Amino acid sequence: MHRLLNALGFQLGWWACVAGVGHGLEIPALMFCSALVIAHLFYTENPAQEIKLAMWALCLGIVTDSALQYFSVIDFYGWSLGTLSPFWLWMLWLMFAMTLNASLSFLKEKPIVLSALVGLVFGPLTYMAGAKLGAAAFDGSALHILTLAVTWMLALPAMVFIAKQLRSSRKT
Repeated sequence: MHRLLNALGFQLGWWACVAGVGHGLEIPALMFCSALVIAHLFYTENPAQEIKLAMWALCLGIVTDSALQYFSVIDFYGWSLGTLSPFWLWMLWLMFAMTLNASLSFLKEKPIVLSALVGLVFGPLTYMAGAKLGAAAFDGSALHILTLAVTWMLALPAMVFIAKQLRSSRKT
């Protein structure tokens, strides 16, 4: 049941952030997602490991999304710190990291190429959906879709690898 709740919580958080930006409710969305993160940490088996993974993902996410925005692949809306990606995206990276040991934990047991394929397909789809819902501007050109696909083809396996390494370091 925890995996199902984790997946549902992430989806609710994703919708809250994207809709929050699109409708001027970014602060309430961030507060809601913060509550989801705290609930996850409260119920997880190893909160310290989850926090480490979330910090790694947050760093990767800030660099990734800020670069995508800097190179005009996508233009994110919302509150941000200078030229960095907006805070709501930071929250999504934190929350996504917390799916890697729960609802997406199966990726750690599969060949890394599966994570690459999942990132290749679903990474661009989520960015395109977010743009359609008003959280970003995206022109949908083939080059930009390919850029998002390659970015997530690398980012998701990297996060899965980090999750596996953190789990391995805990066992030793």
